[in-house]
Amino acid sequence: MKNYSIVLNVILLIAVAVLYVLHFTGNRENTSVKPRVDGNETVNGTKIVYVNTDTLLSNYLLSVELNEAFLKKQEERRTELNMKAKQLDQQANEFQRKLENNGFISRERAEAARQEILDKNQRLQMLQQEMTEKMLKEQGDLNKRLFESITSFLTEYNKEKGYDIVLSTVLAGNVLYAEPGFDITGDVVKRLNEKYNQKKAE
Repeated sequence: MKNYSIVLNVILLIAVAVLYVLHFTGNRENTSVKPRVDGNETVNGTKIVYVNTDTLLSNYLLSVELNEAFLKKQEERRTELNMKAKQLDQQANEFQRKLENNGFISRERAEAARQEILDKNQRLQMLQQEMTEKMLKEQGDLNKRLFESITSFLTEYNKEKGYDIVLSTVLAGNVLYAEPGFDITGDVVKRLNEKYNQKKAE
């Protein structure tokens, strides 16, 4: 889940940059006034809330299903790779046993058997590399799909709520404390799951 939350924390970086610009380019006459938090709105009218990404991703049904499918596929690939590695290890042990007991008719046969094992080992390493690349691509696609799903939802959600900034945080992340009303994670998860279930039922 941490990989997904890292991608989604891009929202946080953008939001912090926006806050920085708003703070330092605002009216200088207001610099002596300390912002007073009232619900989820500051005195200057900027509405700020946040979403806990860890909680969101572990409870959003689309995220859970995509992650389970991803992990299942990875387990299948690991099983396939382990089986091939075990077979190659057995073949290498058999080769060594025959070599020590003069089990080859000629030196050429022994060399051919040795080369076959080396070729299989090289193909196994290439397969492992291919699987790793596929995993990274699929993980990137999964993160992109989740990010687009959540940000698209928040765009629609915000038409009703009218927030100026929606921050993203994780456990022990950037938001260490906030007054009640700033954390909208529960409502976002609830609405996302309702929308997802509705879409699946169609």
